[in-house]
Amino acid sequence: MFKLLLIFVVATSLLFTTAAFAQQLSVGEKPDEDITVTIDANGNAHVVHQVKVNKQSPIQVDMIGGNITNFSATDENGSAVQYSTISQTPMAVLLFPSDRNTTLINYDLDHVVSLNGVVWSWNYYDPPDTDFTDFHFPQGVDMIWANDRPVYLGDKGLRQTGNGMHLSYIVNEPTTVQTIQWQDKTFYVGIKTLANVGPPAFDQSAKAFAFNIDQQNVFVTIIMPQELLWGPYQATINTNKTLTNVFYNNGTHVWIGLRPSSSGTVQITGTTVVPEFPVFVPLAFAISAVVMLRFVNRLKFQVGY
Repeated sequence: MFKLLLIFVVATSLLFTTAAFAQQLSVGEKPDEDITVTIDANGNAHVVHQVKVNKQSPIQVDMIGGNITNFSATDENGSAVQYSTISQTPMAVLLFPSDRNTTLINYDLDHVVSLNGVVWSWNYYDPPDTDFTDFHFPQGVDMIWANDRPVYLGDKGLRQTGNGMHLSYIVNEPTTVQTIQWQDKTFYVGIKTLANVGPPAFDQSAKAFAFNIDQQNVFVTIIMPQELLWGPYQATINTNKTLTNVFYNNGTHVWIGLRPSSSGTVQITGTTVVPEFPVFVPLAFAISAVVMLRFVNRLKFQVGY
């Protein structure tokens, strides 16, 4: 009892320090926790910290920065638990030693994701005491851009690891389907972008597919049939090279992401083209899948956790 009282007195005295000083303090042990962030259609986020309780020492749990509302700390049965608030930015909570197994910290971040036109953006920073954050996005979001790198979600969530990210996404992003006819075969190329897309141009001899866009610095995703054009791919805008991210492969199509710095003609050049498609395609599919898995792991994003 005396030990618990002493901890409480020390913690309480720390609560009256200035915010600048408190930002440099670490009062309790680092938490063992899982953080889940669920973003709604209006840019609000609901956050849950599932914290494993320490039976011997207090735990300091740092919150995610933003306008926090509807804050609560409960056990697994929904009963309120004791905690102290540490005056710092973002806010932190001190959980006292307990015999319970888990503490659930719930709160909302109002309008933490901002809307610019139809692009939602968030400069997200992990609390310094956590290793990863699990994200769930609104319906109609099947891919996001993290630090200008595309990440395919499908209908799953995203596990983000690291110090944070600049997050961007578009709900129900429009997709233009372009038709390429080559001899007796028809191919469909999807282009996801907010820009207006011009008619396609396919040059079989140059192993190239091209189209025009009327905006700069806009996200562009090409969903390319590998039977039409096989990678590795190189993208250009008005013949100038631009960053090309091949970030998803479903076995028949690849998702190629880029953000051209100007409007004009986007050209995707591959290495093998119809009807040159080689007989080793099944083996290449397997190799491509392994390479893609390693690439995604290097980005520190995990989809479908």
